[in-house]
Amino acid sequence: NAVFFKFTNAVCDSYNESWFVIHKCRLHAVSRNKTTFNFNGTVLHPAYKISLFGQILRKASGYKPWILKTSIDVCRFVNNPYDLTAKVVFALFKEFTNFNHSCPYNGTQLVRNLYPRLDLLQLPFPTGEYLLSVKWSFDNRPQFITDVYFEFKEDF
Repeated sequence: NAVFFKFTNAVCDSYNESWFVIHKCRLHAVSRNKTTFNFNGTVLHPAYKISLFGQILRKASGYKPWILKTSIDVCRFVNNPYDLTAKVVFALFKEFTNFNHSCPYNGTQLVRNLYPRLDLLQLPFPTGEYLLSVKWSFDNRPQFITDVYFEFKEDF
């Protein structure tokens, strides 16, 4: 029984480049069945109040909302992880990023060579194509979005 879990695309966009600039948002093919995600962005002014809205969408005649979506206060969450969905997603990428300290955030924010790890995935996924869409806001103003597409297949 093999399981296939792979990133297939990454798209990031800054809504306000006077606050947040995206330098890199891309996948790197390591092998045919393994890709890594790399992100480099710069917070140009100290961000003391950061929130995000994240959801996982499943592809079915376009990407449709699936069962997981959440909104969190990032500054509160980093000090006290209180949201189960965010805890699962954060566990997947926390060792690959410097975006893991208390507020304020300022300067370079990185995700380096992130790859999906099945041992950390604590939620069941049926076979399919998915999108993890995260909208980031500073002081209740939308700043940027990160959309990471992935594929999950179970071989029975």
